[in-house]
Amino acid sequence: MPRKKKVAELTAILEKIPEDKKYIGQKIIDELIFMDDTLIVLKRKIKEKGTEEEFVQGKQQFTREATALTSYTKMIQRYGSLYKQLTDLMPKTQEAEKSNAIYDFIKGGIE
Repeated sequence: MPRKKKVAELTAILEKIPEDKKYIGQKIIDELIFMDDTLIVLKRKIKEKGTEEEFVQGKQQFTREATALTSYTKMIQRYGSLYKQLTDLMPKTQEAEKSNAIYDFIKGGIE
């Protein structure tokens, strides 16, 4: 997704966040944008060099997972987690509150 579209999408989410949580929401967005830019660079490296690399240290030589792939895998997981944290700052919709009430009822058992 182009950077401008990504920033617009994240800004739209920020607008839905209550005022008392906007500061942390903006900090999360800043990190998400940085991560998105970094993920693009890592993805490009993986496409250019592949998913494996030769590792040589002294007499040892073997094939291992590319460092760019390792970094990409870790960062994409953290990106998803951070994105969820951002959306969790938004107020719950009435439908979500109802579904939670049903879950709470089932969890508590029938009285």
